[in-house]
Amino acid sequence: MQVLLETEVTPDQIDHLGHMNVMFYGAHARAGAANLLGSLGLAPSADLAVVQRDTYVRHHHEQLVGAPLEVRGGVLDVGPDRLRVYEELANTDTGAIAATFVLGFEAVDPATRERRPIGDAALDAAARATVPLPEHGRSRSIAIDDDPTVGAPPLALLQERRLAERLPRTIAESACDADGFVAPTAVAELVWGGEPVPDHVFRPMESLADGGQMGFATMETRAAWARGARAGDRIQSFGAELDIRDKTMLSRHWVYDLDRETLVAVFSVVSLAFDISRRRAVTIPGDVRRRMETRLHLDLVPPT
Repeated sequence: MQVLLETEVTPDQIDHLGHMNVMFYGAHARAGAANLLGSLGLAPSADLAVVQRDTYVRHHHEQLVGAPLEVRGGVLDVGPDRLRVYEELANTDTGAIAATFVLGFEAVDPATRERRPIGDAALDAAARATVPLPEHGRSRSIAIDDDPTVGAPPLALLQERRLAERLPRTIAESACDADGFVAPTAVAELVWGGEPVPDHVFRPMESLADGGQMGFATMETRAAWARGARAGDRIQSFGAELDIRDKTMLSRHWVYDLDRETLVAVFSVVSLAFDISRRRAVTIPGDVRRRMETRLHLDLVPPT
């Protein structure tokens, strides 16, 4: 694997749990991937864009302010109009892996987002840059070789079960690029942007019996697009818990275009109950578990 980026954790990247926020893991990975794509001859141009359609992240070790990091990786596999990239973010002081990534890209026309061929030169360069997927880069709880947009529950079912997380909203032009599309990396913003539904309660911190505080640390995520989102689309996000265990839970979120009644994107996340003072995993408290179980829908787990 080649080193794609050297960086470090800065104070503005620290979140309420006292470590680097998950969004910055992704930002470092995207910067590294841009360097890799550029080296393959796939830098953005007027005729071709390579957009991120699928993003899997596995978090291994938390990173604190000042930690020196490097992104290293290569190409997992490549086709005529698509490729997958493997990356890992490592602390160069300790040698610990902070996170691993499997990123899926498609070559498209910048204006229409219709697929375009990558080209022979880039295909040859990508083939020379291939790397195997290491054991520590494999997924634990979220599959990476399926298509999570297939088998998604229909909009009517999510509405019937009152699983909406945000009120309907229209995507503004200010949230889009020059061609009117939402950034391919903005699935989480589509899920959590806008106004929450009145009965949806989000608590970033929970009180523990010993007086401490618990939050949910993100362990794995996968964001996948069914289609691009554009300015003027009227969307709404829905969510449910698909599995709750002693210390972890699996949540899935769906973004739908309300007027077309079509799926836009799917976001899955595995969260770990985390004692922020002792900086260790803890059992999910009973009252929190009971609240989460009201949104547990086992039948929405797609068939394997």
